[in-house]
Order: sequence, then C-alpha cells, then structure tokens
Amino acid sequence: MARPDTIDRVVTILASMVAVVVVLAVIGILILKIIHPEADTTKGAEIIANMITTIIGALVGFIGGRAYGRGENGNGKKEKE
Repeated sequence: MARPDTIDRVVTILASMVAVVVVLAVIGILILKIIHPEADTTKGAEIIANMITTIIGALVGFIGGRAYGRGENGNGKKEKE
C-alpha cells in the first residue's frame, strides 16, 4: 500500500481541524439557543456557512489542480520519443 504524500497529509489535517471547529461552533450555537432562545444566531450561522463554502471550494480547487498537474506530466511517466 502506498504511503500518502506530505501534501495529502497537510490537507487532511487542515480539513479535519476545520471540521472540528465547525462542529464545535454549531454545538456552541445550539447551546446558546437552548439557554437564550431570544438570542440572534444568524451571524454565527452565516460565518459557519461561509467557512464550509470556502473549505469546499479550496479542496475542490486543490484536487482539480492536482489532477490537472498529473495529467500534464502523464502521471509522472516520461513519454517515449
């Protein structure tokens, strides 16, 4: 089994960190809403939605760029002339 590249590990760690932050933020907003039902949580929901959108866009761009780069150089194989 092949070992993952360093960049793959970094992306996985960053995505995991963002996922934990988003989950904790959602839990915090839910607790706030339970304790103070009159509290306005729309700003927090917008921040979480923007964070998710940004991360998904960054991951799609990273994966697309990586696939394009591998396609350009023939998956690391040199062509015979």
